[in-house]
Amino acid sequence: NTDNLIDQDYPFRVDNDGFILPRNNYDNPDHKIVFLGGSTTECMYVTENNRFPYLTGQLIEEKTNKQINSYNMGGSGNSSIHSLDILLNKIMPMKPDIVVIMHAANDYAILAYDHTYWPVGTPRSELITINDYFPKIPKETFIWHLKGLFKTIYPNIYQKIFLLKERIIHPQAQKQIKPYDEWEGRRQYIKDRDFDFMQKEFRWALQMLVISSKTHDILPILMTQANRFKENPDKFIIESMAPILSAGISYQTFKKEYDTFNEIVREVARTNEIPLIDLAKLVPQEKEYMYDVMHYNDTGSKFVAKIISEQLVDILANLK
Repeated sequence: NTDNLIDQDYPFRVDNDGFILPRNNYDNPDHKIVFLGGSTTECMYVTENNRFPYLTGQLIEEKTNKQINSYNMGGSGNSSIHSLDILLNKIMPMKPDIVVIMHAANDYAILAYDHTYWPVGTPRSELITINDYFPKIPKETFIWHLKGLFKTIYPNIYQKIFLLKERIIHPQAQKQIKPYDEWEGRRQYIKDRDFDFMQKEFRWALQMLVISSKTHDILPILMTQANRFKENPDKFIIESMAPILSAGISYQTFKKEYDTFNEIVREVARTNEIPLIDLAKLVPQEKEYMYDVMHYNDTGSKFVAKIISEQLVDILANLK
């Protein structure tokens, strides 16, 4: 759901290691920086060269004349636990200087709907069985198995590809296409959430990311998540929030709880004496920068790349 996304092609490529392209690939860079997060880090609907994890590295190079490898490891739907898995099993062997972490919305969603970071048989399950790979319709063909596997592991990307296909094949029927809702059938569980528990779990997950990074001589930097959740939201925001609000939570309550998650990010950074880039305060809550409630468009991505690069230049200059 968007109120200003430019209708154009947005190439989306990854390398053999799963990092989003483009990226510099120096053999011996002066610094390596990894960005971890969800779809707001992934920046699928941003022009390739304007995705902030890549553009940040380019801007740092311009300001310092140093060679920078910056890696975009954001993934649609990823929570802090997904990023912890990626950090431990993929990033640490790379020995980066800095890991920049941005999480809030996906952690809120999984804890609000599933009440745990480790649900079983739900869209955000950490563990899936071989049966989850296959579509519910018993079509014994390789393509259906492959489709089922992709849908299980990457539900949000699957939805975006599905909508693109429908737009091409049935352009006249766009208004009739029902968007895929990965939380369909679970929305009502938000009424039973334990927000005190949710805060505790999110704080713990961030702390695990911070400690794991520090113990391997990687500087963790936390970022809050920019958004368009104003005190008095416009019609588009309310309509975009309809699936959540219809499940039994008011906009005011959701905003308060989501803002609390961003505040936990600030708290964890402060407690651990690590850098914080407070995008939630620095990015205007306007559609000029985000094409929906929180995902950057090209303007927004370039805006935050400038903010992040300016702060990282100072941090890198003082890095031991």
